[in-house]
Amino acid sequence: MEEKERQKILKIQALAERGVGGEKTTAERMLRKLLAKNGISSLEELEADKEVQYYLFSYHGKHEIKLLEQCIYKVLTEAGDRTCYRSHGKREKLGVYCTKAQKIEIDLEFDFYRKVFYEELEVFMIAFIQKQHIFPPDVPTGKCDDEKHMRALLMTGGIKKKSRTGLIEEK
Repeated sequence: MEEKERQKILKIQALAERGVGGEKTTAERMLRKLLAKNGISSLEELEADKEVQYYLFSYHGKHEIKLLEQCIYKVLTEAGDRTCYRSHGKREKLGVYCTKAQKIEIDLEFDFYRKVFYEELEVFMIAFIQKQHIFPPDVPTGKCDDEKHMRALLMTGGIKKKSRTGLIEEK
């Protein structure tokens, strides 16, 4: 549930408790309707939803940890405690204190962006191979009408060309 919706419910609750006459009964009716709409049976359940717990998130490698940290940063916003705790050893886990709703949102964000990242990584690999000329000199050339390859060709402009001879000269 979004914070705006939660705040609206709490304001209507206050009006239902302190209101007079018809104002009070209307607020109580609106409160029941909003709680039912959001699948909440009681106000205690609404408050329990805000309870902060420690959750662990799994990642694989240095690129995924950066992506996961960015998703946590996005979901917990500036006002939240975005301190991440890494486990020691070989386990690739990142822990953070957040609500259950925030945990679900972080999971959804991370799953989505991880899929997009690996799709784009494939395009980058094609562009990298093209820019560095990592193929035999007698490779056949042809037209490129595949959308993925067209994007890779556009991406090659931003990749720096390196050569082994340049690396030897530097040393």
